[in-house]
Amino acid sequence: MKYRLSVLSFTFLAILSTTFAASRPEVKDAVRIVRFQVDYPHAQVDRISDYTKWTSLMRKSVLASLRFINKHWNICAAMEEGKPEKKDSVDCGKLQVTGEIVRDNFYRINATFIAERDPIRNTNVDATSTVFGVVQIGLRGGIFQYTNALKVLGKPSSSLAFEEAFFCYPGYSLSASSEKCLLDASDSSRRRVRRATKTTKKHKSAV
Repeated sequence: MKYRLSVLSFTFLAILSTTFAASRPEVKDAVRIVRFQVDYPHAQVDRISDYTKWTSLMRKSVLASLRFINKHWNICAAMEEGKPEKKDSVDCGKLQVTGEIVRDNFYRINATFIAERDPIRNTNVDATSTVFGVVQIGLRGGIFQYTNALKVLGKPSSSLAFEEAFFCYPGYSLSASSEKCLLDASDSSRRRVRRATKTTKKHKSAV
């Protein structure tokens, strides 16, 4: 079943709000949440039911792929503000992964996580790129073609769907530019999560 970015994003922000520091500066950076989709047009969909822990296998596999990318490019954002994501972290920006059967022999993996802002930096050399760019390169390099149980999905399509949105922690509102979060004056508004719907961007790579 398809899911909306806003639903998972609200879940992320609800979780993160429990670790939000008591001190509240007047201006904070907005939280960037991205989602990408990897299509498998030649998947053995009938084999998926053979694996009772399919969802867990998917998440572990995608997480391993993102952690590999993160060793070379800083794509995974910190779970707590001011604390950088560790390279050997068991998580990557509160990664969540779901799968869906699009049609016969066509499977899609959806991955959503809290990401660093562009431009992201290379960990070894003085170079910059974008989250979309490095994930796309990883896709075409075979990083999402698996040799474990997920091998039943086969080779993924070279087309990558990608979207992003910016959010604020409870108690903050998005600025006009949607890049900063401003402290709310009213205490009653501190339980709300604001979404910058106008800033949502979608990318579709060429095949």
